[in-house]
Amino acid sequence: MSTPRRPRTMSIRRWLSLALAALFLAPMLTLIAIGFFVFRDQEGPWKLHQDVRERLIEDAGQWENPEWQAATREELARDGADIILLVDGEEVFRTRPDPFAGTDGSPREVRTIDVPGADPPRRAHIFTTASTGPPAELREWFVPIALLTALIGTLAAIAWFLRHSIILPLTAASDAARRIAAGELDISLPASRVREVAELNHAFESMSDELRGSLQRQVAMERDRRLFISTIAHDLRTPLFSLRGSLEGLEKGIATTPEKRDRYIAVAQDKAAVLERLISDLFTFTRMEYMEEAPNRTLLDLDVFLPQLIEGMQPRAETNSIHIALDAASTPVKVEADSHLLTRAVENLLDNALRHTPVGGTVRVSWWESKPSASISVHDTGPGIAEADLPHLFDPLYRGESSRNRKTGGAGLGLTITRRIVEAHGGALVAGTNLDGGAIFTMTLPKERGADRPAV
Repeated sequence: MSTPRRPRTMSIRRWLSLALAALFLAPMLTLIAIGFFVFRDQEGPWKLHQDVRERLIEDAGQWENPEWQAATREELARDGADIILLVDGEEVFRTRPDPFAGTDGSPREVRTIDVPGADPPRRAHIFTTASTGPPAELREWFVPIALLTALIGTLAAIAWFLRHSIILPLTAASDAARRIAAGELDISLPASRVREVAELNHAFESMSDELRGSLQRQVAMERDRRLFISTIAHDLRTPLFSLRGSLEGLEKGIATTPEKRDRYIAVAQDKAAVLERLISDLFTFTRMEYMEEAPNRTLLDLDVFLPQLIEGMQPRAETNSIHIALDAASTPVKVEADSHLLTRAVENLLDNALRHTPVGGTVRVSWWESKPSASISVHDTGPGIAEADLPHLFDPLYRGESSRNRKTGGAGLGLTITRRIVEAHGGALVAGTNLDGGAIFTMTLPKERGADRPAV
């Protein structure tokens, strides 16, 4: 299922800046719109009136001149205007008999002007097309009402945004906090375009997911702990039972011949060795599980370190007629590692290989350098690793049908310990089945101390 796409967000400062800009721009744009769409039809008649007024005042001395009257009639006819001129109260000129009736039938309005300083007094009535804007009684209220409406609309839009992007998400976050405190971890918070609120809600959702995962891990850890204890108890009880039986047989004199005594002693020694290995694995696993300090590193030359380590495993290999082959790198390979921990890791891999390699088989140990890392691999000629076992091979106490079982010994901790040792050095351990058969384990160790991962 795809993750729901989150809306793009901006910081609350930018949103507040946009809100203040909207409060300023909305009335201004409304005023411009009123002037352009509502009152623009008055511009033509008003300008024509002004032009005619200026001409009449300028030519006031020629109002009775027939030539001026003829030219004025013709010019005003082109502009769609008419005039009536009065000198000392008597009409001296009009452009049309009925100037109130426009040539196109549209309504007209009249404006009266008096020529300043004229003697005798001169008055003109100017007839132009009537404006189609708001009625005169409404014009003085229209602009304030429109501006107030724009302001209220802008405030309403800002209030709607604040409610849906800040108030409701914060209220939901507060409710989610109470639900999380009560143990309810399945929460869903509304999206917000305010970055700070969106990040807060995302943090709440992440916290809920982490708490849910933590509870699930806690349940799994408790289940693993119980399994761990029961498995270790069973694995310890089995050799203890055999060891006690052998000792009781010796004590009660059941072993009546030297051969029987030797057999009982051999069984007791074998089971004591099994107990020692189980306790050692358990101790090492616990140490690696709760290790707080980084490995105590020293410079190790793998061309010296590995042959010496393998030499100690030779007696056990020779007992089962298993050959341990070394495949050294062409150039010296050196790493900084904890010699004790790395010895335990390689011994675990060799022990695992020897236990699963048939009589007469071969275990091959190889090492090489691939900057900035060094790699060590252990390859046996055993049955390999089943595909179903690979995902769980490094899980504590896991024993696959073919790769690990109690018949081969061990508590199922060896490979887990090895992986954690390698990871404590900042490396990685992988397992697989080689093409020619047999299991192959490859550990990769960084050569530089700075590549360490945190200790686990």
